[in-house]
Amino acid sequence: MSSSHHDTVDLNLLDKKSFYIQAPKLQAAAAILFVLGLVALGAGFAFHEGARVWGSVIFNTFFFFCLGLGGMILSTCTDVISATWHRPIRRIQEAFGAFVPVASVIFLILIVCVAMNIGDAGSVYKWIKDPELVAEMWGKRSWLVPNFFYGRVVLYLLILSGIVCYQLSQTIKRDRLWMDGKKDEWETFSDEHRVKTRFWSGPTLAIFGVVFTFFAFDVTMSLAPKWLSTLWGGWSFAVMMQTLMAATLIAMFALRETVVGSYFKRLQFHDIGKLMHGFTVFFAYLTYAHVLTYWYGNMPEETEYFMERLHSPWVWGIYAVLFLGFIIPLYSLIPARAKWTAGWTLPIAGIILLAQWITNLILVMPEVIKPDQMKIPYVEVGGFFMVFGLFITTFLIFAKKVPMLPVGDPLLMDALNPGH
Repeated sequence: MSSSHHDTVDLNLLDKKSFYIQAPKLQAAAAILFVLGLVALGAGFAFHEGARVWGSVIFNTFFFFCLGLGGMILSTCTDVISATWHRPIRRIQEAFGAFVPVASVIFLILIVCVAMNIGDAGSVYKWIKDPELVAEMWGKRSWLVPNFFYGRVVLYLLILSGIVCYQLSQTIKRDRLWMDGKKDEWETFSDEHRVKTRFWSGPTLAIFGVVFTFFAFDVTMSLAPKWLSTLWGGWSFAVMMQTLMAATLIAMFALRETVVGSYFKRLQFHDIGKLMHGFTVFFAYLTYAHVLTYWYGNMPEETEYFMERLHSPWVWGIYAVLFLGFIIPLYSLIPARAKWTAGWTLPIAGIILLAQWITNLILVMPEVIKPDQMKIPYVEVGGFFMVFGLFITTFLIFAKKVPMLPVGDPLLMDALNPGH
């Protein structure tokens, strides 16, 4: 343990309040977005488009849920090997992770509304409204059973939220002990925490992987009950991680002028940028694997899912994802400077986030609404505003209460030292 290094660094000389982030203007903007989103969704209900509203809630919440869960997964990965490079930016991704319980509450509300058919939510999952859709598929007719489905989703959310909350409570406790000057308690707890995380991070990643895969199967893939993809969990993970890297870079640039951001080195920008580039290729690879398999297999029950999305307006989303989510970042991120130059990196990161938001939209909405309802996507954009407003609010509340630099982490100084 490198506590001796920790005691002699400049962190002790800084005003500890500088480790917290205050952004009242951004918080006000988030509140406005949230209200605008609620108004748009309310208009959807008023125009008797309840299923469309719930579809928007599903894909927007899933988008940000994956962003938060991805942050916790990457943090857990670095704990397995005690990676030092990630330490200064770790708290950004833990702040993303704080949204997982919030998103879980939204999904729980959704499940209740689906079960009680509130606001036409019961028609979103077609197999609930019409069980005959899966009657001839012995596996799915046993799996896609309403009460069984509700129970599974609730269990997934409890497991994922429980693990995330426990992980956050432990890492926050370590930092608060350091911030309060309780050196002996901090050293003892820090040693125990490091041993426990090294031991439990591997099994935790396995749980994350299995539970998230089944969660993606049930919440998104079951919207098309006759379709099946055994790659769905891995493909959803690829989308998750490309999105996470893009959002992390945007947050890093946003914090760069703060005391916290002064500890982000160019190499951290470069590493996250390389990961974003790598997951761009991984996302494209798994997407192509879907298409190629169904093409040479010539399976009508599988190709129907894609054929539906090759018609207007969905086909324009496919073109957008192809160029914005793959071709543009694939070539634009090749130069090293593309990973750390704000005028270069930020537009690419923003393009990737837009592309993957469109990806989530064309996964869900074709199963929920008719194509002519997408002429004015006010409900879909409104759902984004609502969930994005909640996401930013959660991030800022977390940043006001928790040091945005993991000052209690004994590996932090290794990351801040020269070298990599």
